[in-house]
Amino acid sequence: MTWDGDEGAVMTPLRRTRAEFGWKVSQLIAVLRRCAPHAGVSLGSDKSLKTTISRHETGRVTPDEDWRKLYRLAYGRTDEELGFAGTAVPETASPADDLRQRLATARRVDMPLVRQMQQQVHQIRLLDRRLGAPSLLEQTRSVMATLAELLGYSLSPSVREALAAVLADAGALAAWQALDVGAVGQAWAHYETAKTAAREAASPVLLAHAAGEQAYVLHDVGRLTDALSLVRQTRALVGRSCPPLLLCWLHAVEAEVQAALADDECRTALDRSAMFLTADTTDPALPFIMLNEAHHARWRGHCLAQVGDNEAITYLMTALGEMDASFVRAAAGLRCDLAQALAAQGELDEARAHLRRARLLANQVGSVRQRKRIMSVGLAA
Repeated sequence: MTWDGDEGAVMTPLRRTRAEFGWKVSQLIAVLRRCAPHAGVSLGSDKSLKTTISRHETGRVTPDEDWRKLYRLAYGRTDEELGFAGTAVPETASPADDLRQRLATARRVDMPLVRQMQQQVHQIRLLDRRLGAPSLLEQTRSVMATLAELLGYSLSPSVREALAAVLADAGALAAWQALDVGAVGQAWAHYETAKTAAREAASPVLLAHAAGEQAYVLHDVGRLTDALSLVRQTRALVGRSCPPLLLCWLHAVEAEVQAALADDECRTALDRSAMFLTADTTDPALPFIMLNEAHHARWRGHCLAQVGDNEAITYLMTALGEMDASFVRAAAGLRCDLAQALAAQGELDEARAHLRRARLLANQVGSVRQRKRIMSVGLAA
């Protein structure tokens, strides 16, 4: 626990989290009010909420379970990440009775139910693009917990394999959401869960997707060489026999890490990626990859902006005009890249305009990751 000298407050994990999101207390209250119906909680006046939040953030009062759930919904962080001590759950049945109950529940799982759970994961993914990670991560973790519970007690090989495949998808989604809210430790753990599930599902594709995305955790903590090694190992794992869209994505991930290393070879990786970008940019087997011409232009523009190539602006402007508006977080990143590229050209007014828009979008979806990128541009927007 440290002291926040700017505001004279104790910098508890809960207070630090709000600082990472860049929220004032009034903004947090607005988010809590949106979350309250989902938590089944009634909130009082803004004045009373400010007092309660202050007591929680300074550690004078420990939040009860309703408030813990509200904070989890608002920030997408776990109790541990928010600094809440764990509470023991009292046992209500004997170990033998508990096991019998769990086995009986898992036995009721059939393939139509597994498909419903897969659809639920995909719906969360679509909502995540528009609403952002904080409001959905708690839900994704809940789905993961259900899948892991059913998988752990299922005795049917075919059902186990199908459940594992859905868990691998849900785990990677939860990990990406956790990374976006700045919870890198949580993200790493979810990717490990996703990879373990992918192995049980005997799916090299799901394993490659989880491992390829896990490279971003290494990227975000400054382990760029390790990130590059991981994505190359992943690409070698699946070989050229995997779906073209996955190869396109893996080469683009490699290019992004190379660009962060200021390696001009990123251009070669981008060209390789483009070779596998087909006219049909949707693959039912890869619902977690959305990569069309517009998104590829955005990716290329991002990489070129990192290595100081003026051509970045052309690709980014193309992507800006063609990208689906539902990708709010991606649009924040795109605007941030445009600001960086334009600033390098001395177009400071236009750069600041894009940076302001990027900040607005990042705040809209609660993206800590994009906020950090925006701050790193170093322009007063």
